[in-house]
Amino acid sequence: MSGLSAAGAALRSVAIAGVATTPMAKRHDSTSLELCLAAASDALADAGMTVGDIDGIAARWPGPGGTVFHPGSADWADQLGISVRWVGDTYPQGVPAVLDAAGAILTGQANAVLVVGGQGGVLGGGQVASYTRPENEFTEVWGSITQAQFALVAQEYLYRYRPEREQIAGVAAAIRNAGSVNPGAVMYGRGPYDATSVLESPMIASPLHLLEVCLASEGAAAMVITSADRAADAPHPVVRLLGGGAEWHGQQYVDPPLLDEVGALLADAAARSFEMADLTPADVDVFELYDVTAAEVVRQVEVIGLCERGDGAAFLTEVGMGPADGCPINTDGGLLSFAHIGWGAPTLKVVEAVRQLRGTAPSGQVDGARVAAVTGAGAGAQYCNLLLLGNHR
Repeated sequence: MSGLSAAGAALRSVAIAGVATTPMAKRHDSTSLELCLAAASDALADAGMTVGDIDGIAARWPGPGGTVFHPGSADWADQLGISVRWVGDTYPQGVPAVLDAAGAILTGQANAVLVVGGQGGVLGGGQVASYTRPENEFTEVWGSITQAQFALVAQEYLYRYRPEREQIAGVAAAIRNAGSVNPGAVMYGRGPYDATSVLESPMIASPLHLLEVCLASEGAAAMVITSADRAADAPHPVVRLLGGGAEWHGQQYVDPPLLDEVGALLADAAARSFEMADLTPADVDVFELYDVTAAEVVRQVEVIGLCERGDGAAFLTEVGMGPADGCPINTDGGLLSFAHIGWGAPTLKVVEAVRQLRGTAPSGQVDGARVAAVTGAGAGAQYCNLLLLGNHR
């Protein structure tokens, strides 16, 4: 550590004041819009704000009505009955939305930004979720679902580094077991799992088994980003931004991902984030990693810098991933067991990190957590991002 940079000092003046999630379910009777409105309302209440305090929005429009172009954040202004000074449509969820909102706040473009996303009433019918099979030229026609893209990376990783296959399955079991004891998780009460049960589950896209890949579920999540001074008036302890960064190799799910091209994605973003925050990976108390697959969790642990390449599964097996272990990861059950709510899924990671730092996580609370790391996307999607958050302590 070499001292706090100017960018790091500036970023600490921005905070997440409010977070919320609706109940998670395999399928809701409510529409996407209804769920998103509920999450937005709860996040505003959590921040001690009203909709009139919001002057920035980053949120994909779920319809009906509004624009046919996505994301369509400006449609939310009309829905909420307000005018806004700023909309963030670049990637209006999760880590990128937080970083974009921080830039708007630091430059005076907005004072308080609402981020919301999710889905409801769209799954079912025996088909894969539409967002896992986008209408891209070499994707839809061949049925190359999202998990097949991540499987390409995982297959080459297994061949090149030869990790113990049972240890990667153990990573999946640990995250799923965190969800099995979380009453809010879609998979609550399912399990416990071990490496054997994971590897005995059906193959989805070789080498990935069913219990190693994320859910498709419904619900919504929201957060409110504002200045740390304004957040000090909120009902909860201030959770400040400490550092963040992103990397993009290409557009997701267009060209097949190659390990040589995307295997190190997140390494640079993580290095910049930790330098900005004047921290190291060892300073992080809890990790909320984007667990599209268990193999992606292993890869992210390595490129973040917790261990050497190829050693991630062995490292996690040795130190443990539970709330009282050496490397707490995905304390709510993650995308593997808590929920994956489509476009809103990246925001779930930020919400759980904030709750951990407040000490109010409903399940899997890490005692005395002061610093949290959040990631989004992964190698199969050909982009990654990371956010560091810290509490008032």
